Amino acid sequence: MSNIVYALFPRPSLLFVLVVIATVLVLTQPAHSVVAQSPEDTVTISGQVVNGTEGGESPAELTVFVLVIDESEEAIVERVETVTGINGTFALEVVEVSEPRFYRVVVDDGIYTPYVDVLPDNAEEEVTLTVYDSTTSLDEISVTTYSIVIPVIDGSTGVLGVLAAVNLVNSGDTVYLADLTDPALTGFKLLRFNLPEGYQELTVESDLPSGNVMEISTGFAISNPVPPGEYNMVISYTATFDDGKFAYPFRLPFGAGSVSILIPEDNGTVSGLGLQQTDTVTIGDERYVKYEGTNYERSSELDIVITGLPKPDLQSQVLDFFESVQFRIAIIVSVALAMIAIVAYVIIASRRHQVASVANAIQPSGEPGTRSATVAAIAELDEMHELGKIDEGEYSTRRGRLMREVINAEVDQLSH
Repeated sequence: MSNIVYALFPRPSLLFVLVVIATVLVLTQPAHSVVAQSPEDTVTISGQVVNGTEGGESPAELTVFVLVIDESEEAIVERVETVTGINGTFALEVVEVSEPRFYRVVVDDGIYTPYVDVLPDNAEEEVTLTVYDSTTSLDEISVTTYSIVIPVIDGSTGVLGVLAAVNLVNSGDTVYLADLTDPALTGFKLLRFNLPEGYQELTVESDLPSGNVMEISTGFAISNPVPPGEYNMVISYTATFDDGKFAYPFRLPFGAGSVSILIPEDNGTVSGLGLQQTDTVTIGDERYVKYEGTNYERSSELDIVITGLPKPDLQSQVLDFFESVQFRIAIIVSVALAMIAIVAYVIIASRRHQVASVANAIQPSGEPGTRSATVAAIAELDEMHELGKIDEGEYSTRRGRLMREVINAEVDQLSH
């Protein structure tokens, strides 16, 4: 019987037995014998969440969490969370760290997630986080400065590279938040920015809370919450111009304290509502001419026009043309026009022959007279009609009148 048992369960090795014994001893130890983390290894981060909206709701029972972030590894190594008390207070015990690790204290109020970064040396200081009631109104949103720089102007392709910096301000005490679930939502209720028609390669960066960029034909809108305060946006895109001219119906839905446009020196002239050339500035190795205007009301339209932009030289134009789709289309059109011209010539020549036959029948050869002039007028009229220089109604009327003159001349000839 014992032989059967050992066949099913081989005799354990000495190492296996030692591991099992050690495991049993650990599991059977009293709970107090497990080594706990000492108080010196933790730190308490405490503070309060306040509502910055006058008469706003109390920030009670909001989730607050602390993230321990390792900056060198770009990783979150720990997360601890709690819920605020009646007056918005909170306290969390987290592991004590040193740089390059730090703490990020975040509150989630269901609208957006404001946060404060705390360095290890300041971990015991009280933290204040501010939340706001929300609004869908854009009345308190404004633009203080809108700066446009055109660092790239490619005359051979007719393309501009544009970089814009926008300083955005919410001067109220509520956070703007677009209600994307509203069926009556229109572009006028969105935080929107106007761009030239046909823009491409759009990128938008900002220090606003996270949101989405929604591109539309006249520019773009963003869904980012906008809390009270001042924020920066950087916008880049490409636009096209033609024959040395660029037109842009630049609109400012939120107005602007100042607008500036910088264009490389000797590369064009800028005009637009309220814009004046002020000075030249150097950016990198390039000198730019600066045009500036101030105090723009909401919904202002500047109608920017840039003239004198570089045009492609003759060689570039020829090379671009022969490589373009337009060149192939031009060949097809030329062949078609040639065929039409040949057919038209045959028709016109045939009609002239018919008219000449009528003239010979009603007038002796070599005898000048008004009838020959009338016949010539008919031939000329036929040619104008074939070339599309007169419409069908006028052609029929004039040809009928001329033919009657020929017939009358024939009657007069026969009566003599």
